[in-house]
Amino acid sequence: MNEITSTLNDFLVNTKSTSALILNEKGKMITSLHVDYSDSVAAMSAAILSMSEKFLSDLDKGALKQLLLKTSDGVVVGNKISGSNFVVAFSKEGSNLALLMRSTEELSTELSKNSLLK
Repeated sequence: MNEITSTLNDFLVNTKSTSALILNEKGKMITSLHVDYSDSVAAMSAAILSMSEKFLSDLDKGALKQLLLKTSDGVVVGNKISGSNFVVAFSKEGSNLALLMRSTEELSTELSKNSLLK
């Protein structure tokens, strides 16, 4: 298990998240854990993130840092790692939302130190 995957696995264990993936700005999956159809999920995530960034830019509301989607089955948190990479985490547990959001931001900071994700 490489360093990035190991860091992602530790995040899943610590936050009790069900799955996660890392993607670049073009929607190419870098790595994933427990995500079915991870290439498709990465591409769809990139589209959502790109449209969200454009939305914020058009409204002059600053740069996208973190994105939250709440579903009937849990939550999805996307967080910018660096200028072009994102981590997306999925959790069935919505009650720990604040912890998940903070932990995802901390994960992004840690991953941004990895030369492959800069």
